[in-house]
Amino acid sequence: MKLRLLDFGTLKADLGWAIEAAGVSTHSNATPEALRTDFQMLGALIEHPKEGVILYDTGPAPTWEELWPGPVKEVFGITRYSDENRLDNLLRRAGYGVKDVKAIVLGHMHLDHAGGLEFFRGLDVPIYVHEDELKYSFYAVATKQDFGAYLPHYIDSSFNWKPVYGTEVELFDGITVYLTPGHTPGSLALRAHLNNRESFLFTSDVMFFKDNFYECKPPGWLVRDMGAWWKSLERLKSITRRYNCKVVLGHDGSVFNQYAQQGVFGD
Repeated sequence: MKLRLLDFGTLKADLGWAIEAAGVSTHSNATPEALRTDFQMLGALIEHPKEGVILYDTGPAPTWEELWPGPVKEVFGITRYSDENRLDNLLRRAGYGVKDVKAIVLGHMHLDHAGGLEFFRGLDVPIYVHEDELKYSFYAVATKQDFGAYLPHYIDSSFNWKPVYGTEVELFDGITVYLTPGHTPGSLALRAHLNNRESFLFTSDVMFFKDNFYECKPPGWLVRDMGAWWKSLERLKSITRRYNCKVVLGHDGSVFNQYAQQGVFGD
């Protein structure tokens, strides 16, 4: 089994979304400088010896500028996205086409992770997502109570949705997903155990940056359930210790670059 990281580009936002109290005003500094940072958008292409090409996340839609609401673009504007970051072109450079993808696993269904499903419209490719995330995303769009994070262009019943049940599921040989709520109700971390015995653990956005995971700093405004987040942190740390995982955080560009520059992992 082989694995390579996918570069979907970069968005920029206030660090307070990802790190609790980042840039907070205080009595001694009532007007601190705004802390803005880059959020790497990333995914993974897994070449499975039995199942074929499997994707973890799909990035933003290629027409994100037209689809994303104005307030979302103001707060989470994409600053780096070109033809080389389009999912179809990333697949092509790896030697595949969109029709070669046999399965998609979504860490969660926010617009910068699931928007690229547009490439698979009408192809009936199975899309694995936790049942809690699937239910919540459709509810969020239908009620507009969480509109913006989820968008109707891909929250669409015409796709071949495959709900994942429970807290730990081996979807395919060597590929296990774990329910890790906190950022969203049904966030899924994914562990890929490669043939050379390396294990990669993708945390999705329950852990944005190194500070969240290694320094145990809670997320900021993007947390949905702080109690669940702490439990997910301990679970991910336990998985990392047990399998000696290389950990890929949800939006950490330094971690992404560390592994992406090494090319293809596995054999």
